[in-house]
Amino acid sequence: MTAARRSAADRRAQLVEIGLELLPTTPVPELTIDEVARRAGISRSLLFHYFATKADYIDAVTTAAADLLCTHVLEGPGSQAGMLDRFVEWVETYRDSYVAFVRGAVAGDPAVSDVYTQARERLVDGTLAAVGLPDDPRHRQLVRSWFAFTEDLVIGWTADPTMSRDDVLALATDVLARITAR
Repeated sequence: MTAARRSAADRRAQLVEIGLELLPTTPVPELTIDEVARRAGISRSLLFHYFATKADYIDAVTTAAADLLCTHVLEGPGSQAGMLDRFVEWVETYRDSYVAFVRGAVAGDPAVSDVYTQARERLVDGTLAAVGLPDDPRHRQLVRSWFAFTEDLVIGWTADPTMSRDDVLALATDVLARITAR
């Protein structure tokens, strides 16, 4: 099978897109170079022409996924409730991949940790703006802590939905209001 000739940038974009297509059913650590190359119609060695290592490829896919997450959450209607609803929707849709992303960051994978930290800070920026809080160290840390709580709440809820989605949204909204009220 001969793959059509593409520019290096187009081929890299295609390979990242394949990784993104696999994410809803394949957590990041389980992405295989062989499957990506097969789907692209190229050899494994050609994939390594575009990404020097599997880690480089995973970094590109993870960064693209984090950008999609931030765009999805932040670029809808600007209210905090809308952003929260879109975040819950994202975790519902991509739960296994999102959990693998968070665990990779927590486990100390430097590349995943950096991508996760950057995405979280973008979400903190968006939350500060949506809620109308000043971007100072105190409020930034409060929102960062709220995001950690909300992330854990949503991940836990998607694994064991013991309350309604509306209750999850209301709880997260209430906690944010309470911790930022002072």
